[in-house]
Amino acid sequence: MSSPSLIDGLQATSLLATVVDVASTVSFDAGVVMADAAIRTLVTDARVADIKHDLFLEARRIAPNHGNARVCRVIEFADPKADRPGESLSRVSILRAGLTAPLLQVPLRGASGKEYLVDFFWPEFNVIGEFDGKAKYTDPAFLRGRTAEQAVYDEKLREDDLRAVPYGFTRWKWSTAILPAALGALLRRAGVR
Repeated sequence: MSSPSLIDGLQATSLLATVVDVASTVSFDAGVVMADAAIRTLVTDARVADIKHDLFLEARRIAPNHGNARVCRVIEFADPKADRPGESLSRVSILRAGLTAPLLQVPLRGASGKEYLVDFFWPEFNVIGEFDGKAKYTDPAFLRGRTAEQAVYDEKLREDDLRAVPYGFTRWKWSTAILPAALGALLRRAGVR
């Protein structure tokens, strides 16, 4: 179990303890978003299995009737490859929709030979899924010096190159990501089961 540390002279719990404590009181969805991000932050220092092991050890502090089962479900489901909260919430909706779990952040080659990293991939159905938040086209951190118009055009070229392989391809936004029935229907139309 982790011990408190000092941050700017204030006593604070470790990241692992914070994940466990918060996950024991929030929804499964919120816990997964937080756990995915926390493990992604720590994964440079240790393997995912080791971090999850440490989270499970930390979870033993939580009494069974105070959220321990939820914390353990969150830890089991957490995946640092979910790159943003929208991807984490999409994973939860995919689970709730009863669909096959996708691979995350998979490198795939387009017809041109260029390699792209895709958010979600179902190799058994040959389907690519992309979560598209608005920030991808408006936030300077995502634009990296490009205009919004150039970002949209680049994304269109990327999608065309991947579809030409051919891969099945579908996109969704926040309002779909948070609704298991809506995301499930969209993915089923794309061929995911």
